[in-house]
Amino acid sequence: MKCPESADVLKELGFDQIVNPVMLKTMAKFMTLPKASKMKNIPMDRIIDAFREKGITVADPTNEEQVEGI
Repeated sequence: MKCPESADVLKELGFDQIVNPVMLKTMAKFMTLPKASKMKNIPMDRIIDAFREKGITVADPTNEEQVEGI
């Protein structure tokens, strides 16, 4: 995991399954932050702000490529 804190941020936002290792491995193959935003109906701005509050920078929040090594 490149940034272990990111899983905590996502969990706090309602992505409870992110801490399940099996689910994380499965979802990491195709999930992106924009897709997660739509799936959970959480605005991207809120997700980005949550990361910023923890000192994590989202390089390109519109990037539809999978999020590798969250």
